Amino acid sequence: MGLQRLGHRLSHPLDFVRQRRTRGLQVDAGEGEVRRGADVEALVTISNPKGLGDLEVGLVCTEYYDEQSTDSDGDTSRATVEEIAHENWLPVEEVTGVQSVRLPIPASAPFSYEGTCLSFKWELVARGHRSRGLDAQARRDLSVLP
Repeated sequence: MGLQRLGHRLSHPLDFVRQRRTRGLQVDAGEGEVRRGADVEALVTISNPKGLGDLEVGLVCTEYYDEQSTDSDGDTSRATVEEIAHENWLPVEEVTGVQSVRLPIPASAPFSYEGTCLSFKWELVARGHRSRGLDAQARRDLSVLP
């Protein structure tokens, strides 16, 4: 299984449920493309803080890569594996309105790339930690340039 599906969004199976539970929380970017070594402006909009929990906004880079494995019969298969390549989180006030938060992109971080066996995907994520149930999450893709 290659990473061609990345454009259709490889995601955690619970993301759909999280998005449905995320009412009153949105995240957007001040810029659509940002260079490594610069800051990205995250615009967090809270229309209803009730039930969102402790809020924070983060910049997350996920690495997707193909990994080959061999079973006990000697048959080989490939699977797509994902790991966090970079993440940085900052707290957000639990108040109604739009908040602007600047997050740095390290100069040594990977840039956005979609390949057949290796990809790096950047996202801005606003999330609310709940003591019970799934965390609320709002996401927005971001393009990080070399």
